Amino acid sequence: MFDSLIVHRLHFAYTITYHYLFPQLTMGLALLIVILKRSRCEPATSTTTRRRASGRTSSESTSPWAW
Repeated sequence: MFDSLIVHRLHFAYTITYHYLFPQLTMGLALLIVILKRSRCEPATSTTTRRRASGRTSSESTSPWAW
C-alpha cells in the first residue's frame, strides 16, 4: 500500500497542476471568443444605421456583438 505522504503529494501535484492550467486555458479561450466575435461583426456605421432604422434609441441599443 502507498504511504500516506506519497498519496498526499500526488494529490497536491494533481491539484496544483489544474490550478495552474485552468486560468491560462480560460484566458486563452476568452481571447479566442473575442477575436471570433469581432470577426463576425458588421462595421459600426451599418449597425448604427440599422438601429436607428429599427426605432431604438442609443440607450436601448444592445452590444455591437449581439446577434
